[in-house]
Amino acid sequence: MNLTLRPRSGPLRHPPRGPHTLALVAAVAAAAPLAAEVIHLDADAAAARAVRAAPAVAAAVARRDAAREASTAADAAALPTVAGAVSLARRSAVPEFAIPSPSPAAGNLVLFPSIENVYAATLQVQQRLYAGGAIQAERQRARHELDGSEALRLQVEADLTLAARLAYWEAVRATASVDAAAAAEERARRLVADTQAMFDAGMVVNADVLAAQARLASAQVARLVAEKARTVAMAQLRSLLLLAADEIVELADRGELPLPPRPPSLSDLQGEALARRAELTRAAARLASLEAGETLARAAARPSLTATAAWEMARPNARYFPLAEEWHDSWSVGLNLGWTLFDGGRRKAELRAAQALARAGAAEREELARTVLLEVEVAHQELLAALATAAAADQAERAAAAREEASRQRLEAGLAVVLEVLDAQADLASAQQQRIDSRAGAWVAAARLARVAGR
Repeated sequence: MNLTLRPRSGPLRHPPRGPHTLALVAAVAAAAPLAAEVIHLDADAAAARAVRAAPAVAAAVARRDAAREASTAADAAALPTVAGAVSLARRSAVPEFAIPSPSPAAGNLVLFPSIENVYAATLQVQQRLYAGGAIQAERQRARHELDGSEALRLQVEADLTLAARLAYWEAVRATASVDAAAAAEERARRLVADTQAMFDAGMVVNADVLAAQARLASAQVARLVAEKARTVAMAQLRSLLLLAADEIVELADRGELPLPPRPPSLSDLQGEALARRAELTRAAARLASLEAGETLARAAARPSLTATAAWEMARPNARYFPLAEEWHDSWSVGLNLGWTLFDGGRRKAELRAAQALARAGAAEREELARTVLLEVEVAHQELLAALATAAAADQAERAAAAREEASRQRLEAGLAVVLEVLDAQADLASAQQQRIDSRAGAWVAAARLARVAGR
């Protein structure tokens, strides 16, 4: 909608503000295009955004918070407990029990009166003095489970970081492939024009024109396929980063794509992985938790000692005799000793089960360490191979470009046929795509190596 504002003569007046004016303003506001937000991304930014936005990280954080509260609850078992209670009861009337009083003037002495309303307030304190090591074992197990939940959070973040980096480099590769396919199509289009001109001059036959046109059609198909792959790659990147459809993604790596640096030595990477991999930390925490469970199973065969103290204000108070419908307080302190002497072999079976689980946890951690070392070695070799492949692809691309240029010059000089140029253009397109794939593959290999090394 185009609106032209014209100056008017006479004094300045306020425009009418009726419903038609408001509707016009609303229409103009709706027609005005909103500036779409541009998201600038590189591999690190994509990884950070994926970690911030992923529901899986939020779930891992919630599990860690739950484990922290469980650890706090386990620590509370070593502290005294204080409990209070208030009761009120209405009871039916019962026959009173009385005996004659020594003084006839005093009447009978009521020993058990019929009291229908009973009130009581109680305060009780308990402290476990000895539990056979069960309290300490439970606290240790809760702390190890907290460590395991934190390691799980780090593992989820590492997996998301790798997924985001892979999606980013796939988007970069797909975008570069579209550019390369468009350049190949333009070369084929120029060749069609040149071949047509040479055919008009009688320098080539019609078959050469048809071959150039077939090459152009093939280049167009390759561009369409590359564009579809780019659309899919960008959709996957948007989905992983939870980006809205109206947000424009601008990739930082465009054009000439550099290579990642060479990796450190294999021994250094393997040592780093053993020290930093979240999976190993989680396995170690699980093993420590299972060992604490073994201690907890042993504690079940030992006695427990608890100190108690209580204060009660009641009406009537059963400790006062004879009973009277009056308020009285009382207190008590004591020790409770408990020991299970026979349980049909349940404790021994639980102890053997806990010991077996601890052995299984230790074996699983050793197997995981072996797997981690193998993953680092494989990823290290893949990165070295990717860097070597990229160097060879660079040489192949330069040679193919030189050959394509030389064949065109030979064609213009009448020293070559169109088929030679077609072959050179096909080789150049293939070499350019290999160069793009190899460089993007080198960054993918670097991302995988960083993941398995625990970086």
